[in-house]
Amino acid sequence: MELDKKEAEVVNRAIQSWEEEARISKELAAELRGSYSIRNANVDAIAIYALISAVSCGLLAFGALVLDEKWIELLRKRWGFSENIVGILFTFLAGLLVYLAKRRINRSKVKASNEVYNIAIILTVAIAITYWTRGLLDGTGNYAIPLLLASLAYAGIAVFLRSTLLWVSAIIALAGWWGAQTHYWSSGSFRFLGMNYPLRMTVFGMAIWGSSWLVGQVRSLAFLKEATYTVGLLLFLVAGWTLSIFGNYADYEGWKVLKQSHFWFWALSFTLVLAAMLYYAFQYKQETLRDLCLIFFLLNIYTRYFEYFWDRTNAGIFFALLALSFWFVAKKAEQWRGKTAA
Repeated sequence: MELDKKEAEVVNRAIQSWEEEARISKELAAELRGSYSIRNANVDAIAIYALISAVSCGLLAFGALVLDEKWIELLRKRWGFSENIVGILFTFLAGLLVYLAKRRINRSKVKASNEVYNIAIILTVAIAITYWTRGLLDGTGNYAIPLLLASLAYAGIAVFLRSTLLWVSAIIALAGWWGAQTHYWSSGSFRFLGMNYPLRMTVFGMAIWGSSWLVGQVRSLAFLKEATYTVGLLLFLVAGWTLSIFGNYADYEGWKVLKQSHFWFWALSFTLVLAAMLYYAFQYKQETLRDLCLIFFLLNIYTRYFEYFWDRTNAGIFFALLALSFWFVAKKAEQWRGKTAA
């Protein structure tokens, strides 16, 4: 059995403690120490970096060859293919990649390398849906439809392949659909049901965050609960932070003229919400909620500083406070780690 360095240290301390307390014999202790080996961390690091490089190069190649669309359009026009035919070809290609990914999952349990196939699936499905909608909808200009189709396709494949990466892509596509669809429903207005974009996305993020509980109740989707929770929370916090800056204002040119103090209600509301979420996270030991809220609480403080005090405070004092805040976070992190280890 292979263990990393930290795991091996924990196991070795346990064996040594049992041996000193005479719970096990020296022979059994020696046998236990010989039952595991330390994994070569350098090899693992090289493998991870090589995988990242392969994915990056693959994405660049795919972007240069496919997303640019020049060679697709060149072949399509040369051979007289319609946009529907291109959509069919990429649909078959996406199906083939899903089949190969499923076979690889059954044969290999290395999750990181399996996700490489899922990246190719994400891009191929996007191209297929783009050409399908361009051919069938005849360029209606409503980008919400292909985004909704992409979200449904990614979600279905994510469940089939048990891939959190595809599930996250489905949520992101659904967020794009929400923004595009509400824009379409409002006939191009920046307001929908009295909400501007930041407020709409805050509501959307809250809905995704809350839906993680429902996802966890379905046995076949339970493995996606954590990803849904984290992405929904992140969307809610990012949109809420944006809302604290712009408020529910829908005129960008008008917003630039107003003083930031005009939006004090939204800034105060976001700060109070963060404080309440932090209290809850510490009270009930919600690590993901705690860590993300701490990051956004600091971001909120710096944002308010730039809004209200940048022209009145010495830059040296600001960066000194910045350094102290990061030191405080690091100190607390060490304390939490010590309590967890104990």
